[in-house]
Amino acid sequence: ATTMTAQAVTITYAEVPENKTPPEQLAVWLACVATERDRHAFELLFEHFSPRLKSYMIRLGADPVMAEDLAQETMVKVWHKASLYDRSKAGASVWIFRIARNLRIDKLRRQRFHEVELDTEEVARQGHFLECATTTERLDADRLPELVQELPAEQLEVVRLAFFEGLTHSEICQQLELPLGTVKSRLRLAFAKLRKAMGDIS
Repeated sequence: ATTMTAQAVTITYAEVPENKTPPEQLAVWLACVATERDRHAFELLFEHFSPRLKSYMIRLGADPVMAEDLAQETMVKVWHKASLYDRSKAGASVWIFRIARNLRIDKLRRQRFHEVELDTEEVARQGHFLECATTTERLDADRLPELVQELPAEQLEVVRLAFFEGLTHSEICQQLELPLGTVKSRLRLAFAKLRKAMGDIS
């Protein structure tokens, strides 16, 4: 069988006007990473996509440091998940930028989780600030929807409104026609359950 390598099929940047690598070449490099764990192909993908991903993140509102981090996280995922790429369903650029977009969404959700958690006065009064912050840093964004769905219905409702829809406590009170104390109590109980569940995630 013929082994496909990046070296054998590479179109150099010097041969492509204005550094515009053809989409089919990107797909080939990605296939090399998927099938051969070809580091040279990955280096070429990294060189092509890293600055573009950083610019994309900045356009989405990330600061330069976060944009750089997200670009690198994206390429790490590309390396590990390249075998999942199906060129018949999407181009390499579409697939990679979708990974980047999902990482950005997860980052925003983690930030929102932290903000809502710190806004729960009962937790702050009990001195759990540092514990909450540490737990939130260990949050596995892929498991969060699963963990939230395990909450009792009344807690799930307030977490959904506060975390996923971004409503303030006062707005939740108005929408659910509940006293402020009830809303905060349900959030406190919900976060206690989520902290316990996330404590099992290393």
